[in-house]
Parts: sequence; C-alpha cells; structure tokens
Amino acid sequence: MSAKPLCVELFVETSGTCEGLFVLFERALASGAQSLLVLAADANGFTPAQLDASLQALPLPVFGGIFPEIIAHGQNLKRGSLVCALPVKAQVHWIEHLSSPEYDYFPEVVALEAQIPKGASLVTLVDGLSKRITSLLENLYEVFGSRYRYLGGGAGSLSFVQQPCLISNQGLRMDCAQITALPLSVSLSIEHGWHKFAGPFIVTGAYDNTMTTLNYKPAFEVYREVVEEDSGQKFGVNNFFDLAKAYPFGLDRISGDVVVRDPLFRQGKALVCVGDVPINHIIYILKGDVDHLLEASRRCVQIIPADKLPLMALLFDCISRALFLQERFAEEINTIHQALPCGVPLVGGLSLGEIADGGNTCLELFNKTLVLGILSPIEQIP
Repeated sequence: MSAKPLCVELFVETSGTCEGLFVLFERALASGAQSLLVLAADANGFTPAQLDASLQALPLPVFGGIFPEIIAHGQNLKRGSLVCALPVKAQVHWIEHLSSPEYDYFPEVVALEAQIPKGASLVTLVDGLSKRITSLLENLYEVFGSRYRYLGGGAGSLSFVQQPCLISNQGLRMDCAQITALPLSVSLSIEHGWHKFAGPFIVTGAYDNTMTTLNYKPAFEVYREVVEEDSGQKFGVNNFFDLAKAYPFGLDRISGDVVVRDPLFRQGKALVCVGDVPINHIIYILKGDVDHLLEASRRCVQIIPADKLPLMALLFDCISRALFLQERFAEEINTIHQALPCGVPLVGGLSLGEIADGGNTCLELFNKTLVLGILSPIEQIP
C-alpha cells in the first residue's frame, strides 16, 4: 500500500478576533496536523494577555508571526488570521537579544547547529524592528553555510513601535529570532525590480540600522536633496514614509546587483532603516516604477515546477511594495497565485524585511523585495 501523499490544510478567518483564531486552532488540530504555521495581521491588535494561555496549551509545535498584512488564498488581508496545518513536525528554536549592542550570537548559533537535522529548510522569522538582525544572519550563515536553505522575514507593525510579534508555544515574543527547521525542501526566488538612481555614496557614519552620514554629510540632508528634487515634494513632519517608500537605498554587491534597504523614519539628521547598514559601504538611492516591480513578480514564478506538485508556496513580500503599488498590488499576488498548480496554497506575510540565501554566498536581509519559497517533500526536489 502506497503512503498517503502529504498535504497542507489552510484555515483562514477575517474577523481578526481572538475567538476566530481559537476556532482555527481547533480545526487545525482536528485535521491531524503535526505542526502549525500561524500568521496574523497587525490590525487584529493581539496581545500576550489575549493569546499566551491558548498558545501555551497547544500540544504541537507552533511558529509564525504578526505582520502588517498577511497573504491567504491569493489575497492580502489587512485583518484576520491564518493557520497552516502542516503534515510534518517542526523544530522551533530561538535566539534572543536581537537589539542588544554587545550580545554575541555566535556561541548560541554554534550550539544550535547540533540540533538542526541535516537537509532541513529553515523558516527564519525575526522581530523586524530589532536593530541587529543582519549581525545574527551573518553568524547564522558563518556556522550553517549553504548546507541549508533559508526563507523568512520580519514581523512587526507599521506603527514602528516594537511590540511582541512572533508566535510560539511560549506565547507572543519580541526582539528575537525564531528559527524553525522543517523536513521539507525549498526552491527560492528573490526579486525586487528597483534600479540605481543616485549615487554612489559612501556610508561614512552608521551604527546598527541607523545611517548618520553619507559622504561625511548628514544622511538625511543628502537623502532629502535627491528625493525632493526628483519628486517635486517636500519632507514634512508626518510624511517621511509616504515619500521615502518610492526611494529606497541599495547596498552595492560585487555581482552588480543591490540589496534594498528601506528607510523607515528620520531621527534628527540620521536615517533609521530596516536592517543593519555597514559603515564604509557603497550605497545608492534607488527608484522604481510599477511596471518594473510587477515584472519582478513574473520572474519569481519561474521557479514553480511544472511536473511536480509542491506542498505550499510561502511568500514574504515587503509591506512597502504594497504601499508603493497601491491598488495594483493585487496583480503581484495574483501573478504568483495563478502560476501555482491547482490546490497548492499560497500563504505569507507582508513583511518588514525579507530573509533568504542570496545564492550560496551569504544570508541576506532584503527590503522592498519578494522572497518566494516553494516547499515540497524532500524526495521531490533535491
């Protein structure tokens, strides 16, 4: 008798209430799940007081996060929750103190290596407003290298107020990284569609995720001069992100491509970004248009196998792409959803930073980027 094929069941509710989420838990448990991926929208307003007791009572591994918006059944939801009932058992691990300026992640990563099964894929979720995400990812890749595939993103709120946003068996957690090993294979695609517009500049002053000077001038003054001249608009008291969403930064790479960095807000004359910005690095101001960004989503689907049936597609798509594309963002999600074989669920989060292995070279934190992972049984995709 042949083994029953693995499948993922997806349970979704759009009320954004705790009671709605608890019903999803019951349905997922009744389906025979081995572990649960839980994604919730920030507008739900979930707090530890509301969720921790129910999460702690779940009898199987739980991982996931709260994102500005979530993706379910090919749609982005501003309110609601989804629970993926996975047919495999997850191993969920944690690394804390993701904003501590002096914390050494390396010993914890070394200790973690012995616990991760060979051949696993690592769903790596972080508190997207933590200050030292890139430092952790560098340590993770230094120890684990290309022996694993990585896929994930930053959870959190567009209020830019750091609060508990990672979902676990211990409850809601913040300022940490959640590294979940799944006995599945993943094929990855990373695309963004932005191009170099102004620069190059040298990052002459920076710490963690904050740029203080570019070319020895205050970072905000350099940025403002370029953006205001091109856009014909002025930065005011409350419009920084509305204007900056069209002008991200790009960290130069040897390949000639760039890793996009989103400026979140100004802090005096400094700029605070999603992810670390290394001092003495070459950086550009980028620009994009709707057509080039949507073309990136069409390139993303080229990794979807034509002759295999994946378990699911997991997408981390930057929330600022949605804000930039506005009503046309639905086209980006539809392009990916329609390319999937019938019955294969598309789930994910509109994230504060996207995480993936950029090609057997390093583990990157991207911004304004699509990271699409096609998850399959290990025997299907080597």
